[in-house]
Amino acid sequence: MKKFISGLLGILFVVLVVVGVFICTYVFNQPSRSSDSRELISGTWTDKDANITFEFSDEGDFTITHTDNSSVIAKGWFKIQEDGGSGKIQLLVNPSDRDTTVDIGLRMKFFSTISYKNLSVPSEDESDKVATCKFIFQNSDGVYSCERKDSDGSFYDGK
Repeated sequence: MKKFISGLLGILFVVLVVVGVFICTYVFNQPSRSSDSRELISGTWTDKDANITFEFSDEGDFTITHTDNSSVIAKGWFKIQEDGGSGKIQLLVNPSDRDTTVDIGLRMKFFSTISYKNLSVPSEDESDKVATCKFIFQNSDGVYSCERKDSDGSFYDGK
């Protein structure tokens, strides 16, 4: 019995180490902070029809909120998959920072993926400074047509 318990604890320890390494590799892998798509995605995107806001920061964290009552739908970290022009945002969702009373059809898991399509940013000489993008959640029926207003000229920083 003693060997069984020590073997079980050994296996549990190995599993925890492997899971910890996997999560730390995902979280602490430093994505490129200077890529064009990362600069264009960073900011606050709003879908007025679905009353949802996506906020992607320059530091790599994100928050998805319901605009009616400011409930947090999901919060965590993100990185943009740059290889091959796939247009995907990988999310690591923190399950403790979430209002579970809000259900908008998103089946958020610890690891979720958003595809972004039709990302368009206005040229500098356009008077209406609104970027548009469509966010599509995998493993869900969530499709959100969002826009981001340029209030501080951040679309063109360093361009």
